[in-house]
Order: sequence, then structure tokens, then C-alpha cells
Amino acid sequence: MAFGLLFLISIHQDTEADLKPAENGRPSTCSSNSSLPPAPPSRMPLSPTRTPVAQSIDVDQQPARGDWWNRLGQRGLIGMLTAGIIGLCWLPRSAESRSAPVPDSQTAEFAAFASEPVQRGRFVRTVPVQGEIRTHQPGILYNDCRYWPRKIVEVLPEGTQVQQGDIVCELDTAEIRTKLRDLTLRMISVRAGWQTAEAAQTLQQLKNERLLSSNDLRAELAHADWTAFSEAGAAQELRELSGDVAVRQQFAERAQETWEQTRDLSAQGLSSVAELEIRLVERQNAERAAGRATGKLNLTRSFQHRSRAAELQFNDQLTRDELKRTGQQNSLAAAVARVNSLEKQQAMTALQLQIDYLEKALAACTIRASRAGELIHSHNRDEGRYIEPGGTAHYSQEMFRIVDRSRMIVAGRVSETQVFDLSSGLPAEVQIPTLPNVELTARLDWIGSIPSPISWFAPNELYHSVQLELEGSAESLQRIAFGTTAQCRVLVEDRSDVVQVPVRAIFRMGPDVEVLIRHEGQVQRRQVRTGSTNDAQVEILDGVAEGETVLVGDQHQLRRVATTLPTLPSKPLSAAVASQI
Repeated sequence: MAFGLLFLISIHQDTEADLKPAENGRPSTCSSNSSLPPAPPSRMPLSPTRTPVAQSIDVDQQPARGDWWNRLGQRGLIGMLTAGIIGLCWLPRSAESRSAPVPDSQTAEFAAFASEPVQRGRFVRTVPVQGEIRTHQPGILYNDCRYWPRKIVEVLPEGTQVQQGDIVCELDTAEIRTKLRDLTLRMISVRAGWQTAEAAQTLQQLKNERLLSSNDLRAELAHADWTAFSEAGAAQELRELSGDVAVRQQFAERAQETWEQTRDLSAQGLSSVAELEIRLVERQNAERAAGRATGKLNLTRSFQHRSRAAELQFNDQLTRDELKRTGQQNSLAAAVARVNSLEKQQAMTALQLQIDYLEKALAACTIRASRAGELIHSHNRDEGRYIEPGGTAHYSQEMFRIVDRSRMIVAGRVSETQVFDLSSGLPAEVQIPTLPNVELTARLDWIGSIPSPISWFAPNELYHSVQLELEGSAESLQRIAFGTTAQCRVLVEDRSDVVQVPVRAIFRMGPDVEVLIRHEGQVQRRQVRTGSTNDAQVEILDGVAEGETVLVGDQHQLRRVATTLPTLPSKPLSAAVASQI
């Protein structure tokens, strides 16, 4: 152990001897005079002219480094091993106090950066919300009159306390009433025509039924005649005629026999010639009667029956066709009457729709309060629309809002990068530019789940809608005008005993987060592990301790200067801080 100490002392002395010539040419980097001057109280811009940092450090450190390795080669392997063992024993203290030498040429450059201490205390993180003062679930009154734009005749003054059902606005109804009167008169006329058409349809239906019944009866009678003649009439007549022929033939045969007997008797002289002539006449008459009966039978059988059957069949078919034609005519007449009635009914329906439309428009010209509260006029100053007598009200235009000042909200938006830090129920501070002396608080009530762009020309800037409910006295809320801009800060984190540094002290070197530390007149480059951050401070989880001093300034300049310094091991936190992590 003693040998190792002597070995280090000798090397240190030889090193000082080698660096002495440098004091005549340029200041030594290990001299006590090379410590950095204290940081200025405020941030200062960097010096416009300075020597490149990398070059000055290389020139100063190169001779010392080469002589150091020559000395080691001379002392031998045993001395180096001994010094390594002793160095391992001293490593915790030496790593804490070791710093990179800073040449005097860079002193002014580092001095240009402001210094701020590493503090331990309260850490507050908020999310800004900018929005507009509105009422909680206001009663919105629209112009529901669909009949062209209407002129405003009467309107209640803004700020009037109204009750549900009160008339707040009257629109012009003269044109609507005139049109409604004309349509009502037309409706009366069309309804009368429809009633006439309905009566005509009923009469036509009765007439059709009567004609159809009469023709149907005729058809049934004609068919009955034809059926009766075909089935029994013709046969009965033939039987009668055949019987008559048989009787006549019997009479003719008996007359023939009588004449022959008389002839025989006359030849014997037993009968006179006159009686013979009489019997001859009787025979001739009987033969003629039998011939007529036979002729009639033959005529009836061959011609008259066929003609009668054809006549009856034709009459039957004719009545059937007449019945069918009557049905078609009746259907056509009924259809015409029904169409006429439907036309009148459709015209009446169309007029009724117009009348209903105008009646609704007439009713909509009277705007009534949907709830109790304070009446607020919904002026559209961008389009030059004002809720006042003589103004114009368009359909679906927002006319009024009925508000309850006991419950007021701030409708705002939050960037999609900050919305995940919010949750319902978080407190917030509210500032109203028009009322700087009014202090209000609020509580986050609602967070929109779907983001939307702030405007059409910035589609990539997405924001979530949020709603905060104001908290405060009734007097303070009464002073706030609706539509006023409000600036809110939602408190998302509030912790005590947090090690923190300014945001401008943090910079990145690749994947690492680093700071520059002023320690004992020298500058150190150190890696840190960060936690939460706000607009001004960054929570430090590991790397620096309370009381140390960090450099703050432009991030680009900090990174550029940091490249000239080696990265040293991070300084461990105290046991209290480590326990909190």
C-alpha cells in the first residue's frame, strides 16, 4: 500500500513538471485560476466571437496525455496494478468530485449561460384549456317557422326573467294568414265536389246493381226456355203430333172399309149411289186429314223443332252476352265514379297538407319559453343578424337561450397530446380577461372521446372538447357574460418534496437526457433521469441532487458545448429521494 502511494506521488510530481512550460504559453487547465467565474444573475446571450471549443480542448490536453502514458510505461506493470487496486478503493469519492478541465478560452463561453440551483419543493403540473363561458344545458329556442324568412314584430329585452310558456317573440303572420284563408276556401269547394262525386258513385253503383239484376233474370228465363224445350218440349209435341197422325190414319182406314162395304152393297143393289158417293167423300176427307197430320208431324220433326231450338239457344246466348256486357259497363261506370271521387279526395288531401303546413308555421311564429330562466339573445354578428324588431328570422336559426346562472360551464378544447392526463373531477383555475379581479375555480366535468381538427386548414391539429363547471358565489357568477373567453388551467399533478430543475437546463444527446453542472468552479456533463414536466420545471428522478447548480440556456447551444465535455457518471440522489422513487 505504501509503495502504491509513493508511486502515485512520483507520477503526480512528474506530471506537474511536464505541465509547467505550459504556464508561460497558455494557462494550465489544472490551475486553481482556471475555475469558472460565477454565473451571472440573469440569462445572457452567448458571445458572438469565440475560439472553437473542440480545438482548444484538444490542444491543451494532448501533451499531458502523451507524457502520462510514457510515465506509465517506465514504471512497469507492477506499479500500474498497485495503483489500479488503490484506485478501485478511492473510486466512489473520485467519481463524485472528478470534473472535466475547462480551458480559459472557454470560460467566457460557459459564463454566458445562466445558472440556477437544483431545488426541492412543490411540483405542480397543469393542462391549459381555453374556452368560452356558457350555461349548463341551456334551453335553446329556434325559429321553427318554415314559411320563408319572417320579420320580427315584437321581442322581449335581453336579460328578462321568463317562465315556461311565456311569449318571448312574435313574428310577422300577415302573409301566412292570407294564404291560409285562400286555401281554406279552396278546401271548402273541393270538399263539396268530393261529396258530390261520392254521391254519384253511390248512385252509379245502385244503377249498376239494378241493371245487372234485370239482365240476369232475362238470361235465366231464356236459359230455362231453352233447357225446357231441349229436354221435354220438343218430345212432347212430337208425341202429340204422332198421336194425331195415328188417329187420322185410323179414321182414314175405317172410312176406306166403310166405302168398300158400301161399294159392295151398291153392286148388289142393296145400297144407293148417293150413299156410295157420301162414303167416298168421307174416305177422301179422312185420307186428306191423315196426310195433313203426317205432313205436320214430318214438318215439325224436320224443321220447326230445329228452328225453335236454335232460336231458344240464340236467345239464351244473347241474354248471357247482354249480362256480361252490362257487368263490364257497370264496372267501367263504377271505376269512373271512383276515379272522380279519388281525384277530389287527393286534391282535398293536398290542400289539407298545405293548410297543416301553414297552421304549423303560424303557430311557430309565436316563440315561447321552454323553461324558466334568463333570456339571452342569440345575435349572429358575423352575418349581421340581430334579434330586434324589424330584423329577419330564418328557419332553424337560433333565436334565444334561456340560461340558469346558478350553473355555468366553460366549453373548451384540449390538444390530443394532453387529453390523456385529464380525468373527470380534476380542479381547475379560471381566469377571465375581461374580469381580471374575479377569481374563479372550476371542476372538469366532461371530456370528449372523439378528436376533431381545430380548423379545415389545419387538419392535423386535433383537439378534444372538454367541459368544466364553474364554482363560485352567485354574485361572482352574475358578473360573467355568456360567450366570454375564459383561460383555465386544470391541475393534474400536485406533489411536494420533488427535486426539479428548469426546463431550459435539460437537453438530449441522442437517447440520453443530460444537464450541465457547475461544481467547484468547473462544468460537468451529467446524464439524468426525468419524470413529470410542466411549462417551467422538470422532475429529476436520478442524476443530480438538491443544491447543485445547472446551466440554463438555448438548447442548441447547450448541446454544442456539451460535445466538448466527457459524460460523467450521474450523481446519486439522497436516501430520502431514493425512497420516494
